[in-house]
Amino acid sequence: MNKVVPHPSLSEIDMSEGIVTLSDSHYYPGLETLYLSVQECYPLPVTCYDIGLTPAQIEHAAKHYPSLIILPLPTDPQIERVRTTFEQSEPLDKIGKRVWPLWICPFLISLSGYRRVFWLDTDLVVLRNLDELFGKLDQGPVFTVENNAPDKTPNLPELYKLLPIGREFDLRHPAANGGVSGWDLARDKNVLADYMLPILSACDNIEIREAISWHDQGALIWAIQNNALEHRVETETRWNLCVKNSAAGAKTYDWGPDVLSKLRYDEPDACILHWNGHRVPWLS
Repeated sequence: MNKVVPHPSLSEIDMSEGIVTLSDSHYYPGLETLYLSVQECYPLPVTCYDIGLTPAQIEHAAKHYPSLIILPLPTDPQIERVRTTFEQSEPLDKIGKRVWPLWICPFLISLSGYRRVFWLDTDLVVLRNLDELFGKLDQGPVFTVENNAPDKTPNLPELYKLLPIGREFDLRHPAANGGVSGWDLARDKNVLADYMLPILSACDNIEIREAISWHDQGALIWAIQNNALEHRVETETRWNLCVKNSAAGAKTYDWGPDVLSKLRYDEPDACILHWNGHRVPWLS
């Protein structure tokens, strides 16, 4: 595991609100643009858990990004259990994209140290209105709609036989995307625990594992259904717009300092632009 470079101003960072994510060396350019996009819209600390960054990348972040906190994975038995279960899974069709990190998001959210926190994947950028999105946390947890492949989002019906839910609901809804979710950790502990429950159950039961759709995303959907929180899924795609549905989707970008202004110009309506299901532009 990489040695953490001490952050020069960590003690001065306000941890009441923040962003949490994870990254390896392949996704470091995405981490940089995610961080910069947050600072330009609604300056908040960004905690990134290290799953394979290089020492040079960690040093670069400490030197140039004062509110970017890079931490090793927590020493946590549940995270280790998930990693052990899934680390031999076949990698996804993306450079360096391993499966086991896709299952640990709720555990990292719970250990992030923030009171109000959004999970944001490192293959997205914030274009505008992040303060408005955080404001939505006042009424409850915040989830966002899947608009890349909503027809492939539902869990298999078998999941609900193995992990029954004690209320009537539509198995096909909500079509939520796990790349953007918001939590008040003092208020939403039970919902977050329900997000973890199918994942931990999948560690012991291969039938549960195979019935969950899209790794932790299916577990999030189960938690939303179990807590009758379908109404907390933002239906406006602007809050987590898949790039294939964006004006930016047909363009090629040089992934440098000017990319955020170009993306905001090309996509004037979306608040968050997400490369979910698509090759990330800095590896193209």
